[in-house]
This record gives sequence, C-alpha cells and structure tokens, in this order.
Amino acid sequence: MLGITMRVMRHAYPGGDVEERDALARDWPRFLGRVFPREALLYLPNIGAKITVFAAGPDLGALIFSGGEDWGLVPARDATEAALFARALETGLPVFGVCRGAQVINRLMGGRLADCTGHVATRHPLHLTRPVAGSARHEVNSFHAGAIRADGLAPGLTAFAVAPDGTVEGFFGARGRIIGVMWHPEREKEAAPLDMALLRAWLAGEARALLQAGVNDHE
Repeated sequence: MLGITMRVMRHAYPGGDVEERDALARDWPRFLGRVFPREALLYLPNIGAKITVFAAGPDLGALIFSGGEDWGLVPARDATEAALFARALETGLPVFGVCRGAQVINRLMGGRLADCTGHVATRHPLHLTRPVAGSARHEVNSFHAGAIRADGLAPGLTAFAVAPDGTVEGFFGARGRIIGVMWHPEREKEAAPLDMALLRAWLAGEARALLQAGVNDHE
C-alpha cells in the first residue's frame, strides 16, 4: 500500500465560516494506477503528529509526499509530513517527494531553498547523471518558484538530475529509499518512461543502482 499526502484547500461559506479540506488531484490515482496497478492507495490526512498512529501497520509499504503549498503556509501539513518523514527514517520506509515533497525532504534533512525564475507553468530540458529510460536527457514540466541549488542540497542527498540553470531537479539518498523530484510526474497526459522507471526502481529498492552513476551517496 502506498500512502500519499495531500494539500489543504479552504472553502468559504456565506457568513464567513471557512472549512478546511484535505485534497488530492485526480491526476494522482490515474498516474499511480498506470505505474503500480496492483498497489492500493492510502490518502493521508493532515492531522499532525497523530498521523503516525493513523498510518501505522504492516500494510503501508511506502510514502509519497505530493506537491502543494510552500512550507510554512499550512502548519498542520508541515507537522504531518515532518512526523511521517521522521518515522520513515526510523523504520526504513521508502519516501518519494514531488515538487513541494522534494523541498520538504531537503529541508528536513538540513538543506535549504532559493528563489528562482523561469520554473513556473513551463517545461524545460533535464539532464541526468546517467541514462534512465534510454536517455540522460529528458523534458519535464515545472511549477515551482523555489529551487534547490547545488550548495543548498542537504547532507546525505545526491543530485541525479539538473535543470539548464544548474538547479537540482532530482536527488536520492538513504541508499535510494529516498527520492525527490521537482517536476510533477502525475501532470503528464501520459505517464512518462522516465517517471515510471524512477518510481518502479524506488519501490523495488533498485533506485541507487539505477541512479548512482559511479559515485556514492553521502552516507
């Protein structure tokens, strides 16, 4: 079973009442159904540290941190993902971060984010340290205003993909159990071979061998 985190949406009613709702784009189950047709999904609510009890059990095999709000805008989500990540480090649970999710992983491991331009609602080339899905060059979507520069990548993480401006677009750590990507695999009309290869290698425990490119991650 794959656990996936959600963004927070706010609905304002006439009269001023506001209801917060956890939400996930429908792109996600469509995409993951293509990549992992036999894996069930567990949508993880933003309930802070209590999430480790909610998501406890042997059936949860991996975590996906989805995209969404910048860190600091929704404290309940920040606390939820921080608690999940701490548990993952403790138990060896694989974690895959997408856009915000990659930024959260980098932050929680001691890295930092920098402002960037030219990465919002666009596409750009991607260079990998070694070929994946038949090539070291791919094109990806981009929806982020904050980037990870090489000197902002956390200790314990190794870059495997960079944008033309040199910012880190993909990284791995913990012997490949942790992967972060700054693009959105789920937003492609068709699942890209690169994204399917990354996710399948990650869940199978083969990501380090796929991405290592002759260097060791910093462990």
